[in-house]
Amino acid sequence: MPISVFVLICLIGTLHHYIGYKLILTKEALDKVEPKYLFGKYCTKRVLKNLWHFSTACWFGFAALIFVLSIGKTPTKDALIMIVTVIFSVSGWLSSTFRCAKTIYCLTFLFVAGFSAAHI
Repeated sequence: MPISVFVLICLIGTLHHYIGYKLILTKEALDKVEPKYLFGKYCTKRVLKNLWHFSTACWFGFAALIFVLSIGKTPTKDALIMIVTVIFSVSGWLSSTFRCAKTIYCLTFLFVAGFSAAHI
């Protein structure tokens, strides 16, 4: 059963990413966003994209944690932190490669990965 949960969470993460790009994070949809407070449309769009990518990375990180927990042995703290480091390193690398490092979320992912790696 835990392996099926792992596969289901990976599917949810993939759908989350795909649907976000095809429906929610499109230029037309983001132009309809009307922020009521503080920073304006530009900042709101950037924050929405950043949080969308962060939550996608969290889906895959959660799937990896479920997979490690389903193996049988109780993982150590270092193993769990290593999973977080790897997930956010890969996410930061992919987002900087495919978006030409023009976005702030690649720096956010790499910061989280570095901060996690410092605690191993």
